[in-house]
Amino acid sequence: MILYFDNMGAIYVLEGLLIYLYGFDHNPPHIHVRRGSEQFTITIFDRIVEGRAKSKSIALVNEFLDAHESEVMELWNKAQRGEKITKINR
Repeated sequence: MILYFDNMGAIYVLEGLLIYLYGFDHNPPHIHVRRGSEQFTITIFDRIVEGRAKSKSIALVNEFLDAHESEVMELWNKAQRGEKITKINR
């Protein structure tokens, strides 16, 4: 079995916001987001934000999660098992 715990490629790029998942990351399920000085995490279900973020960026990421929540959770589960994850198609 090949483990991909350095699979830190962006799963989606949204108006310059890079959205990432880490393999074997801690619960609750969340995504990492970066752009310039903004660097934050947001939980997939509860939408709790930690880190530095502009309100517009949070709104964009929430819209993304509204549209892709099931896909993001599928990738989260794969990453937790050490499986290779892929980008989300637009």
